[in-house]
Amino acid sequence: MDYKILERDAKLGDGRSAKILEERRQKLEKLPIRDAMGNSLTWCQTAIPQKLLSDIDRMYDNISITSIDTDISIEEESFHSCRIEGADTTIDELFDIFRAKRRESKGDRMILNTYRAVKYLNVSRKRDVDTLVDLWRIVTDGVCDNPNLSGERFRTGVVMVGTHQAPEVELLDYCMKQFFEFYHGENLSSPYIKMAVLHFYFVYMHPFCDGNGRIARLISTDFLIRSELDNFSALTLSKTINETAEAYYQALENSENNFFDVTPFIQYILKTVYDNLYEVLQEQNRYVVEHTDWGAVFE
Repeated sequence: MDYKILERDAKLGDGRSAKILEERRQKLEKLPIRDAMGNSLTWCQTAIPQKLLSDIDRMYDNISITSIDTDISIEEESFHSCRIEGADTTIDELFDIFRAKRRESKGDRMILNTYRAVKYLNVSRKRDVDTLVDLWRIVTDGVCDNPNLSGERFRTGVVMVGTHQAPEVELLDYCMKQFFEFYHGENLSSPYIKMAVLHFYFVYMHPFCDGNGRIARLISTDFLIRSELDNFSALTLSKTINETAEAYYQALENSENNFFDVTPFIQYILKTVYDNLYEVLQEQNRYVVEHTDWGAVFE
């Protein structure tokens, strides 16, 4: 559902677009998390096919991984997450980075920092604001953009991310409270849907001067692992996001709408998890579901 186009056309007097929006509004349910202005985020449960969720569960249950897979995955996850943020290091250079600790370029340093951040999450038990601040310091060590906006904890000024203006600095404490109450609360039954909401909200509040995208992806995978989905320690969701970066940013933008409906991003994340699992099973010559192009389904 392309909110941007529908809202634009409805504003111009298009009755069909207005009708579609009204029908969607009536199906929305509130989520137990509010934006910086106190508006509850919403989602459309009927827009999430049960087959998609059940296929994800089935594929996950059939994946076979080893400790070697996990070690390689952490390196590749760090690589792809940084590529999304513009790192120019190539996949062929990963060996030199991790075996020789090469730090010749900013991209090399970004990848090593992200790898260190994953290792930090593996040994840290707490998940709170201090955890996020620690991640920010690790991820941006020696490669921090916008240092003029760097504070002791959060950014010190307003930032624009594409068309999104992140909340005022004075509202970040409130946003963080919302984030962790939702994170630790018993609310959504599907960890994948909950992870998608957490990912969106972190990018929405954009608490730091730099590194927000990398941190969002780190805590997303970490949340799944902490939800007893341990196999995600050996998967590389950032690889799939990197390959569909345009759709990733489009889903984020499309989830900022007049209804506060984050369903477009939930759909994108579920499709990403599905495609990632399917690709891994393909490599293992295991076909447990018939492939569905969920991107086409959601158009």
